[in-house]
Amino acid sequence: MNKPILAAATALATLPFSVSADINFSGFATIAGGMATDSDVVIRNYEDNFDFKEGSFFALQAYSDLTEGLSATVQIRARGRDDWEPEFTWAYLAYEVKPGWRVQMGRQRIPMYLYSDYLDVSYAYHWIAPPTEVYRAPFDSIDGISTIHDFSLGNADVNLRLYYGKEDFESGGFAFELDDIVSAVASVNYGWWTFRTSYLYFNFSGTLGLEPLVEAWYQTPFPFVGDDLNIEDDAHHGFEVGIRYDDQDWLFIAEYIPSKIDHTIIGDYGSWMVSAGKRFADGKYMVHATVGEETNQPYSSLDQVPYGLDPGLDALIDATQGALDGRDYDIPFYSVGLRYDFHPSAAFKAEYTHSEDPSGQKGGVFQLAVVTVF
Repeated sequence: MNKPILAAATALATLPFSVSADINFSGFATIAGGMATDSDVVIRNYEDNFDFKEGSFFALQAYSDLTEGLSATVQIRARGRDDWEPEFTWAYLAYEVKPGWRVQMGRQRIPMYLYSDYLDVSYAYHWIAPPTEVYRAPFDSIDGISTIHDFSLGNADVNLRLYYGKEDFESGGFAFELDDIVSAVASVNYGWWTFRTSYLYFNFSGTLGLEPLVEAWYQTPFPFVGDDLNIEDDAHHGFEVGIRYDDQDWLFIAEYIPSKIDHTIIGDYGSWMVSAGKRFADGKYMVHATVGEETNQPYSSLDQVPYGLDPGLDALIDATQGALDGRDYDIPFYSVGLRYDFHPSAAFKAEYTHSEDPSGQKGGVFQLAVVTVF
């Protein structure tokens, strides 16, 4: 346990009993192992030696009803890939303004995807984890405020949400800042069906390790190319449309997520998937299959720069084109899997996925996992 969390726990333990409230604890965990089937290709961060850290984690959640509509929720998650360093993924106060309408303030999950509300709770869905080719965002929580409304229209249950906040995070050794995050979500449950759509906007700043190229272009008559490579307060627009059918016998899911960051090397990216599953033996077993695709097309203004006029400029064009090519890809994938509910609060899962790396090399990954809630 790191020092900030230890200090917080110690402080809570020393509070007088008279000011304490009942706290309900729950948790969930995934212990997963996997390996790539090809020694030359890394698929979903798995290489050709069996690894138990990449997909494993534990999470503990505490909830306290403070009465009169006020509640507090905290969730701590520790991932194997992060050397089991604990982090707060949720830490918010919620106030029920009236039945069916609550406001949340603090650190909370932002629902970008169909399964965002229980993204880490593998027990709640059929995969070991949602396909990373589709659920690809490097962040899943924000610090901010949200308003959540639940109501009924006839036989349909409707959920409307609006979020505002910010987030700072690191990915791949680079730091990123997301400001003015706005997300609007609408979900409708009707019988066995769920229909969902969302919109996500934020201003994006960060570094992709391209500073030398950026500075070099600023020294040429074509600084706009450097602007395209530099990620500084650029606007992101993302959409999501999802549908789910689950009658406890058959499962069907489809989701499409197009997004773009205008005039940047990140450019237009999108993903989609379709998944189906069939339960057997009173729901104890499920077999499932998923197909999908991840695409990325960076924005480029290199066609506005003449080639062949200067060797130094030509070299800069070639280097920039190489960086662009590394972010221009189309990755189809498919997976098949089995879920076995061997315990009332635990399940065993096995999956095989065939995918590609961004360079186009094809390969597979085989995974096994035990997932639980407690």
